[in-house]
Amino acid sequence: MTVRINVAIQSSLRRLGIVRKVKRSQAVAMWEDVVGPAAAKVSKAVTCRDGILFVEVKNSVWATELSLLKRDILKQLNRRLGGGTVKDIRFRATGRSLHEPTEQPGGRKGEGVRRARRQALPAGEVQRIRELASAIKDPALKEVFVRFAITTEETRKLRETV
Repeated sequence: MTVRINVAIQSSLRRLGIVRKVKRSQAVAMWEDVVGPAAAKVSKAVTCRDGILFVEVKNSVWATELSLLKRDILKQLNRRLGGGTVKDIRFRATGRSLHEPTEQPGGRKGEGVRRARRQALPAGEVQRIRELASAIKDPALKEVFVRFAITTEETRKLRETV
């Protein structure tokens, strides 16, 4: 029996209970593709929680401009991710450049910026993921799935601590 890779991955993500979280993290990753290069230079999707995509914007003018385009942006995101994945977008003007390291008082870049450190999952959680992947016959696909699931869980835990 042959199973398409996207079907196998979707099924495995469903069993892990993280389909919605993965899709919402994809919304953050695809922000630039959806809004285009001009808007992407002055905005950055930060996170998506409970269906709300949080976007930092360089200034209030761009926040207003993107707010006017919100309905179209939501349609494009949900067309790519599946209806209802992103319910709303919240824009926050930061007053700074979003794609370069911030410069803090004292002239040192990145000083004062809190950096979270990713920590390895406990062995029990890794074992649970490997057990879920045991149904995947292709060894290469199985390993990709396991790495993906572990990274997703580590990222989720990291976001909870930040």
